[in-house]
Amino acid sequence: MSDRPGLVDVPVGAGRSIPSEADLVLLLALKSWAPAPREVGAAGAAMRVLERLEPSWTARLLRLADDLEREPGSGPIDRARARERLRQAHRAEARLTTDRVHPSWWARGLSQESPAVRRAVVATAPDSIRERIQSELLLDNDDLRSERPADPEVLGWACALWTERLVGGEPDRPDDPPVIAAMTIGTLRRTYRICRRAGRIKLALAGESPAPTIEVPTAADRPDLSAVARHDARSVAPSAKLPARHRAARVGLLTFARLLGECEPFRVRWALQHWPYPIAKLTRSLIPPAAKRSEVVIQAETEILSLAASDVPRG
Repeated sequence: MSDRPGLVDVPVGAGRSIPSEADLVLLLALKSWAPAPREVGAAGAAMRVLERLEPSWTARLLRLADDLEREPGSGPIDRARARERLRQAHRAEARLTTDRVHPSWWARGLSQESPAVRRAVVATAPDSIRERIQSELLLDNDDLRSERPADPEVLGWACALWTERLVGGEPDRPDDPPVIAAMTIGTLRRTYRICRRAGRIKLALAGESPAPTIEVPTAADRPDLSAVARHDARSVAPSAKLPARHRAARVGLLTFARLLGECEPFRVRWALQHWPYPIAKLTRSLIPPAAKRSEVVIQAETEILSLAASDVPRG
């Protein structure tokens, strides 16, 4: 987007990298089992374990340690807290929370299982989502009945192992970026409202529609926001495949996609599972590659998301 007025491309990630879920687990393990005098902090680079890592990896872990200790209500992470955090992370990732996964992801994962496993898992699914999964997989109530009871141990293994196709995660983590929080806190309706509102803000900045019922900067005051808005308004033109009533949400989806490119991939996958699979697949395809990301654009999108999410109730 460097050819657009008001934008200067600065590659995101120059000289830094996003800490991964594996980084967090390694850091907590070091905090949990390192000898007492050797704390992971400013002097952490002297630890023999860290000395064996590539220098940029060590630096990333130390930055992550500092970030964890700066979390609201946090402080130095001692052994007990580190071990409890590890336990929480393991429980969340190993045991899938069903209400955190959209039924369409269940259907997608089960479609690759055998008919017997598919029917057994759907028959034991929570009542709140079973009918929707049945509809996705074209199974009626008769399909879920078996001629004889399944072996309890085998049934337990089948219901547990198929979820390896999905991703568990800790809900509402304090270190989640705003875009992850917008996708996972509250209802799906709330997330759609934020997405559509972000699109309406951009269309207003591009001069194509009235501003939503919040204070939106003018194009003259914020040329950086205006340049991003004009680019996206041109790239998402109304068409037969995209009715005008869906255009704002589609423009807003670009905001989510760009900001997700700055998040840890494992956490992105967990967040996308909250959305219907076709929308999640589209969003993932819109995430720009690292070489095409811009600090200026990310800053603009962050402000647009903040405006869009303001005063939106969780319901």
